[in-house]
Amino acid sequence: MISDAFSNTQNYFTSSQVSQLIQQVNGESFRLQLAKLSYRSITDRNNFYQVFDQLNSQESRNDLEDYINDYNQEVNPDSAMSDENFNTLYQGILQQRPVSAQMNSLTNAFNNTANYFTVYQASRLIQLVTAENNRLQLAKLSYRSITDRSNFYQVNELLYGQASKNELEVYVKNYGGGSTQGVAMTDANFNALYQTIQQQRSVSTQMNLLTNAFNNTANYFTTIQASRLIQLVSTESNRLQLAKLSYRSITDKVNFLRLKDLLYSQAGKNELEAYVKNYNSGSSQGVAMPDANFNALYQTIQQQRSVNTQMGLLTNAFNNTANYFTAYQASRLIQLVSAESNRLQLAKLSYRSITDRNNFYQVKDLLYGQASKNDLEAFITNDNSGGTQGVAMSDAGFNALYQTIRDQWPVSTQMNSLSNAFNNSSNYFTSYQASRLIQLVSAESNRLQLAKLSYRSITDRNNFNLVFNTLPGQSAKDELAVYVNNYSTGGGSNTWVPMPESAFNALYQAIFLKFFPNERMNALTIEFNNTANNFSAAQAKQLISLVSIESNRLILAKLSYRSITDRNNFNLLYDLLDSEASRNELEEYVRNYSN
Repeated sequence: MISDAFSNTQNYFTSSQVSQLIQQVNGESFRLQLAKLSYRSITDRNNFYQVFDQLNSQESRNDLEDYINDYNQEVNPDSAMSDENFNTLYQGILQQRPVSAQMNSLTNAFNNTANYFTVYQASRLIQLVTAENNRLQLAKLSYRSITDRSNFYQVNELLYGQASKNELEVYVKNYGGGSTQGVAMTDANFNALYQTIQQQRSVSTQMNLLTNAFNNTANYFTTIQASRLIQLVSTESNRLQLAKLSYRSITDKVNFLRLKDLLYSQAGKNELEAYVKNYNSGSSQGVAMPDANFNALYQTIQQQRSVNTQMGLLTNAFNNTANYFTAYQASRLIQLVSAESNRLQLAKLSYRSITDRNNFYQVKDLLYGQASKNDLEAFITNDNSGGTQGVAMSDAGFNALYQTIRDQWPVSTQMNSLSNAFNNSSNYFTSYQASRLIQLVSAESNRLQLAKLSYRSITDRNNFNLVFNTLPGQSAKDELAVYVNNYSTGGGSNTWVPMPESAFNALYQAIFLKFFPNERMNALTIEFNNTANNFSAAQAKQLISLVSIESNRLILAKLSYRSITDRNNFNLLYDLLDSEASRNELEEYVRNYSN
């Protein structure tokens, strides 16, 4: 039964998984009961809104919200282990020898999510061992299970050194944050993994196994476990690489910077510290796809014979807002196709779903040409600075909306529903979701109207080319581009979107096929003067490269500046100019330019 699955303290689920299970029952009261039961086991509580979406009435949602608020408060003291059970546990561990056996039993007692203790009980257990490092480890483990945390200072007093007391205080302060963590690998499993890697004679084989272990999203390690694994290799570059990879899987991140001691140089230590700082501020909120699911997806796509079929499946996988991938997983999927244009397209699509964006260089390395790498970098820069603040509609909510409108008739009714959906200021959509809704109608005038309406609600405007592609005619695309360029947010500044790739490629080919320099120059001048056109710096660079005379390149670079959507990357165009005088002239132009 589903309730048994949620009650089992060894089970953990993503919000998406719970949503799918709850959808199997019909009664609102049953759904509410299951939603409450599931909350303990959720690994991505920031996505728990997906479970809220399974409840139909506001009353039920309020009830669930009250439950969560109560749950997040201190645990009821009445739930602490009974004196009888505690004394049995205490006596059993007291009689054990050696200390390692006691530590194993104490660790298991505190890690058992069915156990709760008063501070007094936890203190008695921790005093069964005397070594400072053991006491500190157990004090941290115990905090989850404490029913009277206002008395936790008593546990702090069991530590001898001020450094240990400070470390415990930092741990308590950082504890929580809205989501449960993975559980560190058991000693038995860890020792088996360690010995397997230790027995390898080739460093490259060891590195491969260690990389796989840290990339495996089902694995979690304590800092001590990660440290032991990393010490199996000796070169600093390998250790630094593994230390970065391991960070995702660390269950006691307050101790992570102890891994700096494994690095010999200060530069290496600084790089690791910078990585951690960026990781904590730069990753997406999703949980990467489990290895089992990823391998099934990978094999399904790998077995397709047609590149078009593979591209379709890969595009759907990256566009599916329920999917999240590590950079390593995304790179494996993208390598299933070899054409540069396909890889670049997939790399851009994948960025939304990457859980460890500090490792996204693994995806960039799949591109052969510098132009493609520059294009991808420009995309990322815009992605990190653009887009609305709303959260895209959940898949469950979107699918319900889509099916409702799809089943409507006539077209006027569909148009009314679609207009209402895009005009509803509480709705937000990804470009992919908006494009699917817009394609429910076929008349170009209707599609153009909806495309304009949708722009307010788009959460990933750097992918808005998907909406442009729903319009068959170039004139409609041009009108949409003008609308987007003139779109004013609350601050009054324009939000620009570069020319869609399909349109840009067509433009590039048309100018490339002109044989005389003057023809190319004239055509490029017209395009840069066209106020409906906007380009990324990488696109402008490609176009200007079609002429070779430096004076012409300088003229076009100046003309292009108006249309550049990512001016922080405009330095790419300076590379087109050979002389310092030309670069200085362009720099002076940019400095004096006013919109």
